[in-house]
Amino acid sequence: MCGIAGIINFKGNDPGLARHIRQMSAAIRHRGPDGEGFAFFGEEYLTAGSDETPADVFGAKLPYSPTKRIDQVNGNYSIAFGHRRLSIIDLSPAGHQPMCSKGKDLWITYNGEIYNYIEIRQELESKGHKFSTQTDTEVILNAYVEWGEKCVDRFNGMWAFVIYDRTKNELFASRDRFGVKPFYYYHDKNVLAFASEQKALMQLPFVPKGINDTAVFDFFAKGEIEYEEEGMFKGIIELFPSHSMRVSIATGKLKKWKYYSLEVNRSRQLFSEEKFRPAAAHTEELLSRAIALRMRSDVPVGSCLSGGIDSSAIVGIMQHLREKEKMPNKLKVFTASFNEKEIDESHWAKTVVERTGAEWHQVYPSSEDLLRDLEDLIHCQDVPIWSTSTYAQYRVMQTAKEKGIKVVLDGQGGDELFAGYDTYFMARWMELLRKGRAGTMRSEMKLAGRTPTFLFKQYLRYSGLKKLPRGLRSSLSGWYYDDIQYLSPGFWSKHKQRFGTGHEPDTSSLNAMLWDEFYNTRLKGYLKCEDRCSMRHSVESRTPFADDVDLVEYVFSLPGAFKMHKGLSKYLFREAAKRYLPPAIAARTDKMGYTTPNNRWIAALKEELRPLFNESLSDFIDTKKLLKDYDRFFSPGEAVENGRIFKFISFAVWKKRFQL
Repeated sequence: MCGIAGIINFKGNDPGLARHIRQMSAAIRHRGPDGEGFAFFGEEYLTAGSDETPADVFGAKLPYSPTKRIDQVNGNYSIAFGHRRLSIIDLSPAGHQPMCSKGKDLWITYNGEIYNYIEIRQELESKGHKFSTQTDTEVILNAYVEWGEKCVDRFNGMWAFVIYDRTKNELFASRDRFGVKPFYYYHDKNVLAFASEQKALMQLPFVPKGINDTAVFDFFAKGEIEYEEEGMFKGIIELFPSHSMRVSIATGKLKKWKYYSLEVNRSRQLFSEEKFRPAAAHTEELLSRAIALRMRSDVPVGSCLSGGIDSSAIVGIMQHLREKEKMPNKLKVFTASFNEKEIDESHWAKTVVERTGAEWHQVYPSSEDLLRDLEDLIHCQDVPIWSTSTYAQYRVMQTAKEKGIKVVLDGQGGDELFAGYDTYFMARWMELLRKGRAGTMRSEMKLAGRTPTFLFKQYLRYSGLKKLPRGLRSSLSGWYYDDIQYLSPGFWSKHKQRFGTGHEPDTSSLNAMLWDEFYNTRLKGYLKCEDRCSMRHSVESRTPFADDVDLVEYVFSLPGAFKMHKGLSKYLFREAAKRYLPPAIAARTDKMGYTTPNNRWIAALKEELRPLFNESLSDFIDTKKLLKDYDRFFSPGEAVENGRIFKFISFAVWKKRFQL
C-alpha cells in the first residue's frame, strides 16, 4: 500500500522535473512514510532517493536501488516516477519502488495489494518466469510481460499502477475493478501528470487552480461526489474503476477503455429454499476465502468493528481462521463509540469481543475533537464530504496506527453487495408486484414492519420523480430540500436543470439497484472516504466485500430474492455468516450505519464555524441569507443526523484549505 505520482513532459527534457515530482511525493507522504523513491527517464534512466529513503535501500544494489539523491538530479529527463512506500509485503529493501523488470525495460510505480499474487506467481513460474523478491509488485511486472494489458483480468485485489514500457515508449495505467484504490491525472498537449490524490497534482504549476462548479452543484443539490470523471478540481480527471489507459510518449495521445464489466442477474425470480441452501453454503466458502486472502501480510492485521453485521462477521471469520492456523497474540479490533445511547453500538461490538477474545480498542470522538481536526479531515479527503460520519472513521484509523496496526479489514461494500439498506426493500417489493405477487409483497412488508406509505415514498424518490418534467422536478427538489435556498441565486439558476440530467438509479430489479450503487456511485464515494481516512494515518484498509472478484461475481449471479426474504435485509449474508456471529447480531434489524451525533456537534460548534461563511463563498453560497438564518440553520433540532447541513461547512473548509 503506497502513494504514486508521475510527470511526463511530451515536449522533451524538463529542468523543473525533479523539483516537481519531489513536491508531489511530499504531498502524499502520509500514504507511505516507510520509504521514498524516484525514477527518471530520458535518453538514459536514473534512480534517486531522499533523506526518507532507508539507508539499506541505497546499499541494496538492486537494479532499481537509488544511485543519487533527488537534489542531485539535473534537468536531462522528460519522465519522472515517484513512490511513497508503506511496507506490508516483503519488508526488505527488495520491496522498494519504482521497480523494474529483469531487463530494465519495464518500470512500475504501484499502489495496492494483489491478494492472489502467490497463486499468480506460481503460474508464472511454471511458464519460466524468475523472481528476485517476495512482492506482489514483481508479480504485476511479470504478469504484464506474460499477458500484456490483459494481466489485470487475473488480479484479485485493489490497485492503481503505471508501467512505463521503454521499448514501446508508452505508459500503461490501470485501476481496480470497483475503485478501492484512487487514480487521478491531468493531461494536455504538453504534459501528463498522475497521482494517488488530487492534492499532489495541485502542487504543479501547470495544473489550473480552479473549481469545477458543476461538480459543486451536484454535491450540494444531488449529494453526488465524483460521479463524473472531472471532479471538484477543474481539469483533474479521475480514471474510473474497471478502466485502463495507454499513453504514447511520442505523440501524447491517451486512450482509455473499460476492461471489466460486472455481470448481474436481473431476473425477478421467486425464492426457492432448495436453491438457496447450496448458494448460502458456497457464499460462506467465498467469504472465508476472501478474508483469508486479505489476512496475507508481513505485518499484523487488525479489523474495524462497528458492531454491525458486516464488521462483526469479518472479525468472527478472522478469529476462526486465526485459531485454525494457531496464530499467536490477540486480534486487535477498533470501534468508534459515543456517549449518546441512541447511536452507540458499543454493546454490540462488546458481544463480538467477548465471543472472539479480541483485544478491543475504543475511541470516543467529540465535537471538540472534530473542531481540532476539521481542516485536516477535509484536506485528507481532497474534496468536501457529506457528514461527520467520516470523522468517526478517521479516528478509528488514527487509533489503529497508535496501537501499531498497519493493516485493517473493514466491511465497506457489504450493504451494496448483500442489500443492507432500507431503500432496497422498495426494489425487492416492486419485483414481487411486477410478478403478480401482491400478497407475498404485503406479507414481506408486514414482516419488515413497513407500511405502504414507506413503499410509496421510496418509489417516488427513486422512480416517480424522474418521470416528471425536468423543470417541475427541480422545483420540487428545491421545495423538499430547504438547504438549497442558501445557494447563490445565480449559481442555482445556472445549474438547476442538472436535476434532470446525469445519473439515474436503476430500480427495475433489486440486483439492478445493487449493481447501480456498487458501481461508480454510492460505494465508490464510500471507498474514497475509506482510502483517505486510512491512508491519512498510514494504515492499509482492506475491504473483502468491495473487491474480492470471486465473491462479488457469485453474489451478483444470484437472484435478488436470496438477499431480501422474510422481511429481512441481507438474508443471504445472515445465513452464510451466522456460525461466525453472536445470534443477537445475526438477527439484528436496527441498522444504524456509521452514525455520529452530527447535528448536535454542528449546533455545539456553530459559533466557532461562523467566520467560515464570508464573501469568498458568494459565487456558490448566498452568505447573506445564510448568516441571517444562521442560528436556525445550524441548530437542526434533535435529529441525530442531517447529511445536508454539514456539506456547507465542509465546502467552506475545503475552499479555504486549498486556497481556491
